[in-house]
Amino acid sequence: MGLRVLVIDDDELQLALTRALLNDAGYAVTATADGPQGIEIYREERPDLVLLDLGLPSMSGISVLQAIRAIDGRARVIVVTGYASRESADEARQHGAMDFIEKTVSQEVLLEKIRAAINRPDSPVT
Repeated sequence: MGLRVLVIDDDELQLALTRALLNDAGYAVTATADGPQGIEIYREERPDLVLLDLGLPSMSGISVLQAIRAIDGRARVIVVTGYASRESADEARQHGAMDFIEKTVSQEVLLEKIRAAINRPDSPVT
């Protein structure tokens, strides 16, 4: 596959598990626990997809989402959070998130959501 995924999540265990899952699925993964660093990585590497946690300590996940979408209006961002609510999902989608997933999602569902995001007809990586 070789598609590149950037994971931005301050939960080190979640970061490691997601990295391992995606590497095993054939994705090239870059990961960081820091919002500003994630924005800079996005700017430099332009990954095919971003998995973004909302609960970052350095800056809000929504602010990271806005910054990434300002760099690239077609950026593929899926929000993955442990603090899911209808309000946070609506806000993330208003700012350009493609999907909103709770961290308790199964590995299979996460991989399905990633494939669906990458394979959307308007996807720049199809």
